[in-house]
Amino acid sequence: MKQKVNGLGIFGQVTMNNKVNKWVEDVVSLYSEAKTVAIVGMADKRNIYSWLSNHPQFDKVTMYDYDPQRAAEDVVTTDVVFDIELEEDLIINYACEKMWPLGEMYKNREFILIGDDEHHNGDCNAIDSNKQLIEQNCITDVWEFNKVQRWKGHYFMVAGCN
Repeated sequence: MKQKVNGLGIFGQVTMNNKVNKWVEDVVSLYSEAKTVAIVGMADKRNIYSWLSNHPQFDKVTMYDYDPQRAAEDVVTTDVVFDIELEEDLIINYACEKMWPLGEMYKNREFILIGDDEHHNGDCNAIDSNKQLIEQNCITDVWEFNKVQRWKGHYFMVAGCN
């Protein structure tokens, strides 16, 4: 079930490393041929949403998050694994550790995949390497990959197509 939730605002934001956001922008600029973008598990990635929305290449940019505490007018509150089928050309998943690998579900898409190795409560898909992200999501054309220091661990980041 797809629902838009309004008015709750953003609660408990955690700021993502600026290196990660810059890497996403660089990868999109260098490689993406997409016209539509899904940002999944974006938490506080409003700057990426703004950047993509203002980018002339993209006709439509949509943010999805299953957590109603992150609800806002510009966020579709839904579970992208069980409740809807994403139609966007580029899927940016900022929460790979929190869900089933989207590359298993969606084929012939562009992906930017980001997951961390901190193993929080609720992480059903612990991410420990870029190789794991590539294999889990059936990425056959790897554009770039990176590893960035996080508070107690690392962000693993992969961009490419399946």
